[in-house]
Amino acid sequence: MPRIGRHARTILEATAITPTSYRVLLHQSSSRRGILDLPIRAYQTKTPHPARPFSSTNARHDPETKTKRIGDAHGTVKSEPDTLDRRRHLASRTPPPQGDLSIVFTDIVKSTAIWEQDAPAMVRAMHLHDTMIRTLTEENSGYEVKQNGDGFMIAFHTATSAVRFCLDVQEQLLDEHWPAGILKLPSGEETTDSDGHVLFRGLKLRMSAHWGEPVCNWNEVIQRMDYLGPMVNRAARFIEATEAGQIVVSEELLRQLQAELEIEKGEPSEIETTDACSGRDSAKNEAEALDLSMLRSKRDQKRITHQTFAVQLLGNHQFKGLDEPQKLYFLVPTSLEGRVDHWHQVTHVAGVKGNVRTQGS
Repeated sequence: MPRIGRHARTILEATAITPTSYRVLLHQSSSRRGILDLPIRAYQTKTPHPARPFSSTNARHDPETKTKRIGDAHGTVKSEPDTLDRRRHLASRTPPPQGDLSIVFTDIVKSTAIWEQDAPAMVRAMHLHDTMIRTLTEENSGYEVKQNGDGFMIAFHTATSAVRFCLDVQEQLLDEHWPAGILKLPSGEETTDSDGHVLFRGLKLRMSAHWGEPVCNWNEVIQRMDYLGPMVNRAARFIEATEAGQIVVSEELLRQLQAELEIEKGEPSEIETTDACSGRDSAKNEAEALDLSMLRSKRDQKRITHQTFAVQLLGNHQFKGLDEPQKLYFLVPTSLEGRVDHWHQVTHVAGVKGNVRTQGS
């Protein structure tokens, strides 16, 4: 009878499986499939980095469920947990939004290079990433539309839930137990500000969010609602202007966020929610109605989110296929405001700075 090693016993104790029942299962599996010789690894749990202020996001994730993985002799994590997580999420009770809604796109920065440099570590990192995105999507009442490569397209009924989701993701990325191979890479190593606060650690995500009314199309093949049209095209385009760790949002989304905040405060909203792609010429009235002082008020922010955040103007950006420049802003959690100075120093090509060139309005 196979001997149970200390790593296997660690997992048995954590999952309430007795050594006797383990041997029975192992014997049954061996008799059906031949000799089973797959070592079970228990990855050491690390405490969250102490340099960053505590976020309520941290309390919602059990590190035990994220740090113990079953791998084969080569250390490769099997894909079955990802499949089960995805099925559980797709079977969630959140109905697909219709009409005016928020669309969020996510993208892993330099993912191709990471795959080339350390594929085994990236396999494990992708499992952590996908599980985190799907967990936070469900917690914020989002609807997973599709996964495009290593990024996600997610729909939300409100601008508030989309913003909460984006802020949660950027904070939670620092607390994931990334594989050592990821943390050794230049794109995954820990980066701190001058005061020692952690700004980046592990995979970096850029995110874009937009508000409007897309074309809703039920996909019979995947049995999911899909979203098409100019509104979705804009949301996807906006991520092109986004730096690592940034949340870029449209003015339409901020107007909707303000309207939801005014409703939460019991005040009549002066903003009329409109289809961002309808072509109605009301930009002047809408611009006058956007009150950044309200959106930047920490007291008001706490009415709709459990985080506080900074809102800064990114400027007008021209995108291929769009006739008019798009006015964009970016959000950053208060706990990560040191990233703004980092974005000021970003240089992609010699002499070409990143997208944050002046302090926002």
